[in-house]
Amino acid sequence: MKITALTSCCVDVFPEQNKMYVGGNSLNFATQCKISQIDEVALIGGIGKDEYGNQIINHLKKMQLDHSRIYRIDAPTASNKIFIDDQGDRYFKADSWNGGAFDAFRLSESDWSALQDSSIVAMPAGDPNLAELLKRKNPSQLVVIDFLDYFGLEDITHHIKNIDIVFLSGKETMLNDLNVLSQKSGKMIVATLGAKGSIAYFNNNTYIQKAIAVDQIIDTTGCGDAFQAAFSIAWVRTNSIHRALEAGALAASKVLGFVGAVQ
Repeated sequence: MKITALTSCCVDVFPEQNKMYVGGNSLNFATQCKISQIDEVALIGGIGKDEYGNQIINHLKKMQLDHSRIYRIDAPTASNKIFIDDQGDRYFKADSWNGGAFDAFRLSESDWSALQDSSIVAMPAGDPNLAELLKRKNPSQLVVIDFLDYFGLEDITHHIKNIDIVFLSGKETMLNDLNVLSQKSGKMIVATLGAKGSIAYFNNNTYIQKAIAVDQIIDTTGCGDAFQAAFSIAWVRTNSIHRALEAGALAASKVLGFVGAVQ
């Protein structure tokens, strides 16, 4: 199985701790794939010719992730300033995100061709390459898209036709609408609900998974990305949503114990 994550590589900056960690949805997803013992894991994306970019390359080398299509471009590496509240939940400020190289990067024809042998292709919904990915979708691939916690039902509905699994950080007020959308579209929708666990809708069925208890929550950054990677792999391997939810919950629980999305 080969998995490719597109195209979000950034650094997470924690001003209150004066710390910086590599991250980004795609880097986090790919890292969890390696932790889940997938041998062939690749990233495609753009980073800057700066120290932040160097730190990302060091991590990709350490994790033995294929980064042959990570390009150093003339834009700053994307960065995100993250703040942590007393419960360990992250929050952002108006100036937290600097898209930099992430916003500027577009896949080349060579990059699109390189995707064809991937079993799973993952991308966040905010990626500038999303529309082109869905336009070029290979029916033999599992395409999974993370709609995060700030894209609404309208965005999901607009794109869902060419998506195999919709992931999002959901709100309980959305769940009925998500269930209806899954039934109408025939697509799988998986919502993570923080301490309340996760829920999946597929084939007119509902699947519920409790969160796995941990001794202490340090930081929730990257939990959703770890969940999605582990879920996607387990779904392909077992064709069981129950097992996929369990795998996702276990992966997410392990990320809660340290600051940053990856170690």
